[in-house]
Parts: sequence; structure tokens; C-alpha cells
Amino acid sequence: MPMQSTVLASAIMAITTTLAAVITILSAPAVAQEAAPYVQKEQLAQPVIFGAGVISTELPEFATAFSPDGRTLVFNRMPVDRSQIDMVYSRFEAGRWTEAQPVPFSGPYRDVDPWISSDGSRLYFSSNRPAPGSPEADDWNTWYVEVLDDSWSEPVMLGPEVNTSGTEIFVSMTDAGTLFFRRSTEHSRGIFSAAADGDGFLAPQELAGLELPTAGNPLVARDGSFLVLSGIVEGRAGDLFISFSTKDGWTPATNMGPTVNTVYAEFAPGISPDGKYLFFTSERPGIVTGPVEGRPPGDIYQIELASIEGIDWPN
Repeated sequence: MPMQSTVLASAIMAITTTLAAVITILSAPAVAQEAAPYVQKEQLAQPVIFGAGVISTELPEFATAFSPDGRTLVFNRMPVDRSQIDMVYSRFEAGRWTEAQPVPFSGPYRDVDPWISSDGSRLYFSSNRPAPGSPEADDWNTWYVEVLDDSWSEPVMLGPEVNTSGTEIFVSMTDAGTLFFRRSTEHSRGIFSAAADGDGFLAPQELAGLELPTAGNPLVARDGSFLVLSGIVEGRAGDLFISFSTKDGWTPATNMGPTVNTVYAEFAPGISPDGKYLFFTSERPGIVTGPVEGRPPGDIYQIELASIEGIDWPN
């Protein structure tokens, strides 16, 4: 029996040691999660170029969509002559953004303006790729892919509630599942929203109250509280505007002012997953500082939303 006693004592000691370790782990202070790579240590009160040399380059870049953890960025890039549009992605690895690579589902067609759902399960985008059963490129419609572990599914076109014979472009969505986009036809142009309905959407309704006939690029906050839009101002290449949701509808779109806008074009807004930062494209001198022939290339900029002067944020 002495051997059995020794074995029993050893087992009891092992269990005690394991329990002590578990208790230590459970009682230890929680380790803070690593901040998303777009988070700035200092207040960002003026726009700064994002990912200079890797994300923002001497080529035209626009439209940003972050994964929920902020460590994957999908955006658009064009060659200098703007003869094609590529949808590309970069991952934040080993303390830096990787060189951008084309997304595997994109190809000869123009896939633009990516947007990723809050749970990271879907990437929506606009494309002129052929509709199912059509052999040729179509007008612009809204598509999505399922986000897989290491890649994306084949693209799926949204149904006729959203996509029509007109142009549907620049999609974003609230956490409640309401889709926002711009629709234009031969005779009209407007910003529309479509509430979720099971796996699809209800008939879209045009937003009233914006008072911005040239409104485009509708980017809705995840909680649905505001919209950032592009618009044309006489004598300027294009500015960003903001509108707030109220119980009576949407407020008239207000210019976001000189903190954001310049005499150059500002467009393609995006918001970081934490809701703190505005990302947008500006064609002001940036990576390319000298004069250029024709249209400036444009870089992706970042600014803290709450730091933008002149915006009266609701309580």
C-alpha cells in the first residue's frame, strides 16, 4: 500500500497545483487588447495621410473598408491613367501594413467602394460586372461576398428590391441592417435606404430633407445617427457633407468645413470600426507634392470625427 499512497499523494498535489494555476489566471488583471492599427496616440485634429507609401501611394486610391479588428483594409487603387480600377487589400502584420494585393474575386470589371459588415461576415461593393445570365458588363449594381477564414466567396448580386436598370452605387449599412446607397437613372438621382427584410430588403425609399441635389457617396454611421456624403460646391471640385437623423427625418446636409474640405476634391468617406475616425480621399497635394498633368491622384486621409471644427454633434 505505500506505493498506492505515494501515487495518490502525487495526484492530489498535481490537482492542487493545477487549481492554483487556474485561480491565478482567473484572478489576474485582464490583459488589454492590442489597439487597432488605425488608432492614434494623440488627438487627430487635422487630416493626415493614412499608410503613406503602402496604402496611400503616388497612384490614385479611394474608398476604405476595415475588418472589425481593424487589421485588414480593403480599398480601391487605379493606375496613373485611371484606365482600370482594382479592389485590393492589405493586412497589418508584424507592425506594418503589407503591400496591397488584388482581392481574388475581382477581375476585368470595375469593383468599387467596399464596405464590410460589423460582424465581418460580408463585404459589399458596387460593380459593373455582368448580372447572372448576362454575357456582358452591366450598369452599376450592388454585390456582396461572404468573408471566409482566409479568402472570400464568389460574388452574389443583391435582388431587384435594390438593383434596378438604373445605377446603384456606394453602399453602406447600419448595424440594424438598413442599407444606404445612391441610385441614379436617366431622369433622377438620389440617396436611398432599404430596411432589412429577412435575407433581403424592403423596397428602398428616397431620403428626404438632405437638400443636396448633388449628393453621392452616402456613408451611414453604424448606429444610423448620421450620414457623411459627397457633394458639389460651385467653384470647387467636391466637398464632404454631414446630415443627422432625427425623429422627423434627415437634417439638411451641412458642409464639413475647412478642417476636412479644400479646393481639391474630397470624396469616398469611410468610418473606422470603433466609430472614432473619418477616412476619406482627397486630391490635395499629398504623396505627390508637385504639379501634375490632369487630375491629381488623391490619397487616403484620416481625422478624428469629434475634432472636426464647426460640426454641432447631437448629445
